[in-house]
Amino acid sequence: MLFSQNTWSDNVGELMFNHCSRCHHEGGLGPFPIMSYDNAYDWRFEIEAAVTEGIMPPWPADPEYRHFAYENVLNADEKSAILDWIALDAPHGNEANDPVPPVFQSGSQLPSIDLTSQIPLYTSNAANQDVYRSFVIPSGLTQDKYIDMMEVIPGNPEIVHHVLVYYDPTNSSAALDAADPGPGFTSFGTAMNNQETVLLGGWVPGSEFMELPLGFGALIEAGSDIVVEIHYPEGSDGQTDETLVNFHFSTSQFVRPVYMSPVLYHFPPVLQEPFLYIPANETATFHQEYTVPIALTGFSILPHMHLIGQSIICWGETTDEETIPIVSIPQWDFHWQMSYRFPQLQTLPAGTVLKAEAFYDNTESNPHNPNSPPEDVWVGESTTDEMMIVFFSYTFYLPGDEDIVIDPSLQVADAQKIEGSFNVFPNPANDFVNVNYANPNRTSADILIFDGQGALVKKAVQSLKAGMERFTLNVSDLPSGIYVMQLVGENMNSSKRFVVSH
Repeated sequence: MLFSQNTWSDNVGELMFNHCSRCHHEGGLGPFPIMSYDNAYDWRFEIEAAVTEGIMPPWPADPEYRHFAYENVLNADEKSAILDWIALDAPHGNEANDPVPPVFQSGSQLPSIDLTSQIPLYTSNAANQDVYRSFVIPSGLTQDKYIDMMEVIPGNPEIVHHVLVYYDPTNSSAALDAADPGPGFTSFGTAMNNQETVLLGGWVPGSEFMELPLGFGALIEAGSDIVVEIHYPEGSDGQTDETLVNFHFSTSQFVRPVYMSPVLYHFPPVLQEPFLYIPANETATFHQEYTVPIALTGFSILPHMHLIGQSIICWGETTDEETIPIVSIPQWDFHWQMSYRFPQLQTLPAGTVLKAEAFYDNTESNPHNPNSPPEDVWVGESTTDEMMIVFFSYTFYLPGDEDIVIDPSLQVADAQKIEGSFNVFPNPANDFVNVNYANPNRTSADILIFDGQGALVKKAVQSLKAGMERFTLNVSDLPSGIYVMQLVGENMNSSKRFVVSH
């Protein structure tokens, strides 16, 4: 046993704050809060069932196949600690040793917002079946922009199942919107029906904002419309929603474009079978293959199936006969379709054959089968149809990409290369500076700013997340001049010179 005592104060509280509270807090996506001992005690049996069944915390990807950045997985010792604690009637322990509850910022999580696209007030009509609705919002951009951060804030988390965000450089989506009464238009996968749209990213419950490393960005062309497709589940009719999307533009002088594409999809020649078809009362396995023509660098992976899907695995085979594990989801869950970020950028050499294998169960033994009795299921966009898609977020490879670390906590050796590094921009700065840093562990740091004569003129304490992250510092109170910023914390003691120019 990893823990000497199983009490809320000694270990269980910290476990739940780390793994559960990000969704289970007031205003969060969880159906009840886990922000105190009393919360956890009141819901202990629900917690027990979720942990025992392995459905919470939600992380469908198999960590034994490969790790991803910031994965939320309970290991065997942590599961045992929680279950043993509940079996002992959830003892509190010494209240003086209670862990401090995490603080969750309401509203936007971005350091700054350059563009907001909000859908008009929409009333769901999803009574007896799921509804996919796409909303078109003019971007108002007069020049091309690259985004390096994007977040989706559901207007009504109770009815927003998932969100896909595109941009459309034509008026095609706007024409569909104009032809459909009411806000938006009915859709079944915007990118599939309208070849002009370009996928930027998405959101599912439990996901955080999308962020790309410094110097990378996803293009939004000038004059484009932002297209927000939202899945409203059956039974949500009569409820309203005003979901919004916030974008942060890259400030790098040179930006490498990042693309998100369904590299593996459910039609020949990528699909190795003639068609995706699962007869009633049968199971079936399908395969995909795609040869990468030039070297690529991968940022994230997003598999997609519907209700008949049971499992999917994706890997790469290089010309040197090396196998690259990509992702494995042994128990597919339609309600937790996550985008998984590689902890270190994943290079795919030219000639790599990307492969996927998926298993489907169209029998009565599948509890998620939408048809009773089972009916034939074909490829299609409706939830009751089936799909087999693997989205890749990638750019074209340049030497050194393999050394870019996203989550140093999973790459200890590589984390040493970037420990304590940070930079300040814009430089010269006006009223605010952004500080990009890389640190292997969640910690706090002292921010010390000295003037040109070496006098300490400003001091602050900043909470730092693990990984390559960013925070914004107000320097409007500093006179114009040359300064030195020092970042001092665990694994960090570095200085940068910067200029303030009001």
